Amino acid sequence: MEATEPTFVDGPIPGLLALPPSDPTLYEQNKRGVVKINPMTIPRAPKEEEEKKEKKSKTSKKNKKKGKRGKQTESDDEYDDSEEQKMMKDKFHDEWEKKRKQVSKKDLETNTLLVDDHYHVLGLEDFGLAATEHNIKSAYRKLALEYHPDKKRPATEEEKKDEGEGDTLNPEEKVKKEIWLKILKAYETLIDPEKRKKYDSSLPFDENIPDEDDFDDESFYDVFTEVFNRNAIWAKNKPVPQLGNEKTPIKKVLKFYRYWDNFDTWRDFSCHDEYDLEEAGDRYERAYMNKENKKIRDKYIKVEKQRLIELYRIAYNNDPRIKAHNEQLKKEEEQKKKEKFEKKQKAREERKRLENEANRKLEEEKRKVEEAKEKQRKMVEIKKQLRETMSTKLIELADQKLKQFSYEYDQYAMEEIVKKLTDEDIQKLVNEITDMGEGQDEFDRVKVIIDQVKQDNIKRIKEEQKKDLKKREEAKESNKAWTKEDFSLLVKALNKYPGGTRDRWKTIACFMGNSYTSKDIIDMTQQLQKRKNAGKKTKKEGDKKKAEDTSKTETKPEEAWSEEQQKSLELGLKKYPKTLPPKERWDKISKEVGDKTPKECLARFKYIAALIKKKAKK
Repeated sequence: MEATEPTFVDGPIPGLLALPPSDPTLYEQNKRGVVKINPMTIPRAPKEEEEKKEKKSKTSKKNKKKGKRGKQTESDDEYDDSEEQKMMKDKFHDEWEKKRKQVSKKDLETNTLLVDDHYHVLGLEDFGLAATEHNIKSAYRKLALEYHPDKKRPATEEEKKDEGEGDTLNPEEKVKKEIWLKILKAYETLIDPEKRKKYDSSLPFDENIPDEDDFDDESFYDVFTEVFNRNAIWAKNKPVPQLGNEKTPIKKVLKFYRYWDNFDTWRDFSCHDEYDLEEAGDRYERAYMNKENKKIRDKYIKVEKQRLIELYRIAYNNDPRIKAHNEQLKKEEEQKKKEKFEKKQKAREERKRLENEANRKLEEEKRKVEEAKEKQRKMVEIKKQLRETMSTKLIELADQKLKQFSYEYDQYAMEEIVKKLTDEDIQKLVNEITDMGEGQDEFDRVKVIIDQVKQDNIKRIKEEQKKDLKKREEAKESNKAWTKEDFSLLVKALNKYPGGTRDRWKTIACFMGNSYTSKDIIDMTQQLQKRKNAGKKTKKEGDKKKAEDTSKTETKPEEAWSEEQQKSLELGLKKYPKTLPPKERWDKISKEVGDKTPKECLARFKYIAALIKKKAKK
């Protein structure tokens, strides 16, 4: 398609920037012949400078009013340009004036009449949406000096005659009037925040977002800087952070994306409203119109939010700095996991080593204890065998050498004597009887020794009894109570050393660590036996009482059951086995019997079972 001349189009057209700049080099034509405008970034004037200039203008105005006090002033309808003359001296007026001088006045007026863009009408096309209130007022005052109706030069007499006493306007004045009306309309729209918001939102705007195939890592910053700066004009929260470049610190990069993730736009879509609220007949109709308009606006706002989210997503996912940062975080996370795993592995190995060491020591201690026990057991066995050997030898010697002098030392008597003697006493008597010579004198000498040994053993037993009594009294004074562990040890000892074991109670006391005397152990054993017998007796009495209660509730067979009912019961028991649920089974059996309830059938069954058991016992 051939290229066409750039033309201005009324209304919002997708793909166009907000403002058509006056510089023709900023235009580009695409393949369809539609005019696109290159992006422009225009800085705002700082707020502090604007406030200072406004204060200066107000001060100068007050001073002028004081100087003219008492003098005649011009009429209220006459235009006062003193403030405008003062503000024209700043940098903005110089640039604005310089730019307008580059184009002829005729071209400016023609362009103003043809274009409906308010910023272009005021000569702020380079500022666009970035124009401040100060810029708008300054441009308006400058144009008012030239196009305000009060500023037109007075007509000559010849012009008045030609115009018919001045009732009609010449073409030049008509153009100026039309231009002034457009200037006034533009100023009134842009100076009012709400009107300006609606107007700015209705201007053509390039909403395009780059696809992931439209850029690479090198061109990322150029492409998205232009896109984010273009969309930053709708930001409520300012200043807007910049995208930066590859050297920007990651903290600023993350702050930039946090800002755009929570981006709040002031863009208004009221230009798409279906109803004009000024046409409402009453408040109800106005409310309905407002509701319908809000629905339409919400749809556009939803689409706008999705567009901004998509812009944020594409930029964030493809930003080389974010990729590098995420890769670094991933490596750090993997390193932390690796260190944590190695730390756990080392702790596990150390714990396992300590456990193995502890188990080894425990096994070693157990082995030593078992060896000591085995050694002690062997020593006890040896002592036991030695005692039995010495006892047998003593009995044989007594039967050979002492029995001929007195029957007190026969085999049975010596067995009773040996039971009460210690190993040392037995060895002593064996030696004495072995060395005994023949004759009555030698017998009398040995007899004296045997009697002395008996008396010494009696004294020893009495002393042991006294010690046991003393221990028992001490235990009573300390009010020592038997614990579960003590009972458990007692039961084990009673099973290990049954009745008939030599020195049973002393052995059990030694097994329990001599915590209790032999008398205490005997008393506790007797108490346990009494409790066991009492429990058996109570159980027997309970079973007997239960049987008696059951027999009381049962009816006699000859009084309540006939032979036919008994046969029906037996058939029902065979027909319905125990595998059925009890309630269901006895319900069915009672139906077989006929005149009996399930409870009566069950009582009859128990009664017969009890009779059979009694016969079996007899």
